[in-house]
Amino acid sequence: MELSNALMLAVVGHTNTGKTSLMRTLLHDSQFGEVDSRPSTTREVTSIDVDANGHVLMRLFDTPGLEAGSDLFDHLVHSESSFRHDGPAQVRHFLNTKIAASEFEQESKVLRQLLKCHAALYVIDVRDPVLPKYQDELSVLARCGKPILPVLNFTGQKPNNMNQWKLALTKVNLHAYIEFDAVSPPEGGESILFSRLGAIVPGFHEQLQQLADYRQQQREHRLNTGLTQIAELLVDVAAYSENVPAQITEKPLRVLIDNMQQLVKRRERNCVTEMLALYAFRIEHVRLQQLRLSDGDYKDDLFESETLKNFGIKTSVGVGSGAAVGAGLDLMVGGASLGAGTALGAAIGGLWQGWTHYGKKVLSHMRGERELIVDDEIIKLLTLRQMNLLQQLATRGHGSQQLLLVTQSTKLRDQFLRALSTRLKVARRNPQWSSLSQRSFIRDNDRQLCVHDITELCRGFWQQG
Repeated sequence: MELSNALMLAVVGHTNTGKTSLMRTLLHDSQFGEVDSRPSTTREVTSIDVDANGHVLMRLFDTPGLEAGSDLFDHLVHSESSFRHDGPAQVRHFLNTKIAASEFEQESKVLRQLLKCHAALYVIDVRDPVLPKYQDELSVLARCGKPILPVLNFTGQKPNNMNQWKLALTKVNLHAYIEFDAVSPPEGGESILFSRLGAIVPGFHEQLQQLADYRQQQREHRLNTGLTQIAELLVDVAAYSENVPAQITEKPLRVLIDNMQQLVKRRERNCVTEMLALYAFRIEHVRLQQLRLSDGDYKDDLFESETLKNFGIKTSVGVGSGAAVGAGLDLMVGGASLGAGTALGAAIGGLWQGWTHYGKKVLSHMRGERELIVDDEIIKLLTLRQMNLLQQLATRGHGSQQLLLVTQSTKLRDQFLRALSTRLKVARRNPQWSSLSQRSFIRDNDRQLCVHDITELCRGFWQQG
């Protein structure tokens, strides 16, 4: 699609109402422009294209903040006799005056750009009271003769003056508006925004619908990929094990445990980095309370009992105590720890049928070897942290400057945990499925099926809220 068919949309409003933050959220780009609490951060008009499948469907223009709206309103009112019923002509005349280039330089840039566009988004910080200067700005902008869709920004922050703003907009004949928080966009907010624009800007319904459909596909893709990344992490960690001689002394055991813990922590950190990249965030741009900015590692150690406690997880004996990785030193069969007598008794008693895939483990166990694995409580903690992170990213606007908190707010239902444990038992029986293992890593069809099953299980949990 040619650019000539794209919607040209100006983002306008008073200084410091969140125009650039809104642009970042609409563009899914946390690096666009400069966001600052100081006034007049945006000094020039900046444009960027919004495309779908390689076709430019919209061009957004980030404009300087209006600061002298009331003075400009008074100036235009006193000079409107020749342009009583022709607002655009009055604005063009004004833009050719000396005062436009001096006293009203900032406002002139906005008006000049709006005249070139098909419509405008007027961004309102609903935390601010309805003041005459804002109403004067709207009157000035309306003189350009272009459709204006007010955007009620920062609606998630309380207290605010949203109801007063809605009433004030009707008094200036603006009955169409949208609540769209650039920090935490509403579910389906983009589709609603594009739909409202299509209603007030004739001739662009098809482009806006294409854009809405494309963005929905992107959301679904990000969610599917994020859930798969979590499933890959869980399979990697659940399948991870190291053989330990029965007579191993404390010092080499401690070294082995430390190495295993570091590998697991690094694997979680990689998952975090991948998920941030998936949602177009980076660790240096998104401050996570539980992450160190330098390397993306969690401040709260994955294997500390206090971390588990903070996430509401009851710990088993030895978990987080430094005695193990959060695991038992024993033969693992089907995700459960079996003593030598049990395994040997099964073999001697003729119950070997169905146990053939445990043969090597049983043999190793009988030779005095054990396996060191990652405990279920640690895997539960990994699930909690990553599902919570995904939930936060999926609802986070790129204009947000607040801390992204990875907390225990996500609750894992018992039914979900039982189903997850059942699927991870399969991974427990296949150490070759772990990319962390010193054994040869195999990404076979059975492993992919296990990852898929866990992904679908997590999706069901996600959909249940």
